[in-house]
Amino acid sequence: MDIKIGDKNKIKNSSIGHTIKQPGDILESSQKKSWLERHPVLLSLMTGAVTGFIFLFSFWKEVVNWMENLFG
Repeated sequence: MDIKIGDKNKIKNSSIGHTIKQPGDILESSQKKSWLERHPVLLSLMTGAVTGFIFLFSFWKEVVNWMENLFG
């Protein structure tokens, strides 16, 4: 496929957008994405929730006291 733009500029063998095999189908490269790659916001929210739950435990007070005594 040749596209002429302006003065003798050519783009050869170009594809714009997704190449479609059949109506409704997109290339396999976009189908190979894992669940984590398709939903990064949900992954970050779940990670934050798990981290927040872990920080609720009372043993963190002992860790903070140990670090404060270590530095001063």
